[in-house]
Amino acid sequence: MVLNSLDRIVTGYFPEIQARLTVANVTDTARTLERNHLCGPTAGLIQAELVGGAALLGTLLERPNQAISLRLIFPDGLLGGATIECTSGFTIRGYTRQKVIAALDEATCSDEELFLRALGKKAQCGIVITEGTSASNTLFNASSDTSISITDILEEYFCTSLQRSALVQVSGATKNGYVSCVHALMCEILPEADADAFIRTRKRFEAPEVLRLLDDGAGLTELADALGLGHAEDIQEHPVSFACSCSSERVINMLSALPKADLEAMIAEGRPHDIFCHMCGKGFTITLEQLKGLL
Repeated sequence: MVLNSLDRIVTGYFPEIQARLTVANVTDTARTLERNHLCGPTAGLIQAELVGGAALLGTLLERPNQAISLRLIFPDGLLGGATIECTSGFTIRGYTRQKVIAALDEATCSDEELFLRALGKKAQCGIVITEGTSASNTLFNASSDTSISITDILEEYFCTSLQRSALVQVSGATKNGYVSCVHALMCEILPEADADAFIRTRKRFEAPEVLRLLDDGAGLTELADALGLGHAEDIQEHPVSFACSCSSERVINMLSALPKADLEAMIAEGRPHDIFCHMCGKGFTITLEQLKGLL
């Protein structure tokens, strides 16, 4: 299922300092997942930032049939874990292990305390790139002295696992308990840049003005000016949207692989069964006649 979206990811190359800047607006996609999974405010916000991170990870894909997924476990966080996936066509799907966290959804606490209790201070991370039936897997751990964030996890992957000089910022916001906006930003200083380019850019990247511009939905040119990157070349823009490959046919195929005894037990209950896709939240009703047909 694919829904229309106004979301975009834009990338530009800046030859003056040998840098690449990527800006993503994924608000519609995040809202769709939030609605499909019936997320509470906490899970909805974190899932939204994961969508922004997935869009940045999607820039690593080079061939049409590839997909990249980020799989997380938060051992000391109430959210438990999450999985988010982006294809080479920038279609995104995913879920959080907990959809509603009453202790946080009903609490009045600061953003710092919210993320600390939801995610904790460390994460066990896996990045999986698939292409057809083949897959490559990168495992790493991320931690923070305060509370772990989606930004921390992405920078750990780009800078440590991939050995790329990347600066990342993911910013999500909610209003009245629902996702209101989600933006992501990544600036990569290329190996050809001079030795001090990364340090200079990082000082500007961490300035409050850049985060404000990102929250306001600023475009590539405005953010590049704030970072002092100069004139952009080779600007590329791609639409981003929610999509999932689930279907009733896939559900039937999955059920057909169950042992005969399991199918007979489902039929013995004498009612239809609802099967939900954990990646997108869509439900499929399987009738008694369909279950009997599988026998």
